[in-house]
Amino acid sequence: MNFKKKLGMGIATAVLGIGLIGGGTFAYFSDQEVVDNTFAAGTLDLGVDPTIAFDIENLKPGDYMTRSFHMANEGTLNIGKVLMNTSASGTDEFKDHLRVDFLTSDGKPINDLSGKTIAELETMDQLDITPGFWIWWPFVREGEGIPTGTDDTIRIKITFVDNGEDQNFLQGAGLDVQFHLEAEQTDGERR
Repeated sequence: MNFKKKLGMGIATAVLGIGLIGGGTFAYFSDQEVVDNTFAAGTLDLGVDPTIAFDIENLKPGDYMTRSFHMANEGTLNIGKVLMNTSASGTDEFKDHLRVDFLTSDGKPINDLSGKTIAELETMDQLDITPGFWIWWPFVREGEGIPTGTDDTIRIKITFVDNGEDQNFLQGAGLDVQFHLEAEQTDGERR
């Protein structure tokens, strides 16, 4: 090897050695901390009382009855909406002769659902029966929904419609009607 190569190798070896010595003896202070996070999902729980609102026998055309049921928010999250679907089993012709009037929700009139027969309600999906704005001093509830720990009373009137025609074919008719209620959460929010 010539002198320049030997000198270059010597310098490279010296730089590498100094780098290893300097790197191995470098010291610094350090500290570590942990940030704990806890997440828990809330519960959405709609309670209904009574679970049987109507249990009527011996109806005749022209009869009507009014009942109420309570929807209570028994969960830890506010209920934003209550949607209803209707199903019925029994004498199909009877569905066209029972008219349902949703009278009030939390004391406020419900006009858009009134005057529908059971047959019509069965064809309508996801009817919104959510209470709206109300004021009762000292409480003010704005918007829609059922806040945690509160309830809503729904009043319903059902009429066996007397259409003025021969309805003898409905003698002995029976119908089991179910209102399926589904609670939905409020919109997500910044927390």
